[in-house]
Amino acid sequence: MEELSDICLAEPSFWKRPDKLEVFKRFRSECPVARQSIPGRDKQYWSLTRHADTVAVTKNAKLYLSGQGTGMAIDDPASAYDIGGMLNRDAPIHPRLRRIVVKIFTPRLLRNLESEMEASASSVVGAISEQGTCDFASDVANRMPMKVICDMLSVPESDRDELARLTLQALGYGDESVGDATDALQAFYALNAYGEALGRERRKAPGDDLMSAMVTAEVESEHLTDHDIGVYFQLLITAGIETTASSIAQGMRFLAEHPDQWADWRKDYDGLVATALEEIVRYATPVVHFGRTVGVDTEIAGQSIAAGEQVVFWYNSANRDEAVFADPDRFDIRRTPNDHVGYGGGGVHHCLGMHLARREMYHFFKTLFETLPDLEIDLDGMQEINGLFINGMRSLPCSFTPVKMNA
Repeated sequence: MEELSDICLAEPSFWKRPDKLEVFKRFRSECPVARQSIPGRDKQYWSLTRHADTVAVTKNAKLYLSGQGTGMAIDDPASAYDIGGMLNRDAPIHPRLRRIVVKIFTPRLLRNLESEMEASASSVVGAISEQGTCDFASDVANRMPMKVICDMLSVPESDRDELARLTLQALGYGDESVGDATDALQAFYALNAYGEALGRERRKAPGDDLMSAMVTAEVESEHLTDHDIGVYFQLLITAGIETTASSIAQGMRFLAEHPDQWADWRKDYDGLVATALEEIVRYATPVVHFGRTVGVDTEIAGQSIAAGEQVVFWYNSANRDEAVFADPDRFDIRRTPNDHVGYGGGGVHHCLGMHLARREMYHFFKTLFETLPDLEIDLDGMQEINGLFINGMRSLPCSFTPVKMNA
């Protein structure tokens, strides 16, 4: 049997292995806190594969710090803020930055967006409904969150395809068809620059969009700088598009692989939607990993870890942990409870956009099922994105009876 010490989880080729979930199962059982290296760098980290350790680390922001960077794409901690914004900040800066977003992402905003998300779902599905065939990943799944987020920010239609390309480049690193960490950093900075330019336009002529709300927002009598605006924009785009798109595309894949559950959900959409969406996120786990830097000497699961060392937790392993989930490798749209970490493990860095993502998916799948009831997925033609940060779909061919939607 292969030695776990010979397996490099940060090696892109590992993510192409069909047995990677079995490998993570072995890590959880035999070596839940494992010393690992990052290929091509003189850097090591501690790998965490259990659900309990992932949650414990993410909930303890005083001991496990984010300011040195939370992902493997960052070589220079000084650039951490430029890459992940407030995700890569600790107190007292992080609470200040988060308060600005909390003021903007209010329950009232989400309620007001309901009709817009319903309209977006109709627009996205309507754009392909008369074709009979399409690539579900690129033509549908990617389009839904892109439309919702870009409409919220009033991003010009002509710029959206390029922003989608940059988003995939930023988050899909490790997949040879997307690029490496250097390509990812270039994409992050390009998104920042675009956001700064858009923010300057809104300062001159504010509207009623989310970008205007950001440039005019005040916390403790302070406005966001142009640089802050660029970073916030990049975070909203990257966190709000690729992750939800991955959940939608992977969700359709899982439903196609489990046609009985797909049929059940279509028959009782509202009765099953809550548990179905949570199971899709658990099973897909669109975000693969995050990390923290240890603030003081500590111990995790009996392993001593020194201050300054990095710990990396693998969400997809935590979401298949037998200690938390009964029959974890089974897709079950009725699963309850479902304490997955698909939106993070809680704590001060929990995902602010999770409620938006849930409502997007609610409206999307409802519209899709009602409009294209005989949609079929070509599982033989699917292509995955095997990146170190995003678990997504590059291609997912589908076919259906053409339908003309009401205008």
